[in-house]
Amino acid sequence: MKKSIIVLFILIVTSGCVTTDKGVNSECWKCTAKGLISSRYTGRDSAYIHLREFKDGNNYKVQLNESKCVATGTTANGTPFTCTKMK
Repeated sequence: MKKSIIVLFILIVTSGCVTTDKGVNSECWKCTAKGLISSRYTGRDSAYIHLREFKDGNNYKVQLNESKCVATGTTANGTPFTCTKMK
């Protein structure tokens, strides 16, 4: 049981992070949206967003702010999302 809790904690903490081939997190982003099941963003021009009401997710264009630490976008059904670079 204790091992399962530790594994779950690791999955939650590392979700959304980019890992290099050496196993080191180079950048970590956290995305938020109403009904969000999963997301992935790496600082490029699109983010993968999967909302609860849909079977699958999709890639959506984002706009990065001037400091390149917040990306915003809108899904096909009009749901806004934000991805924030973690420090």
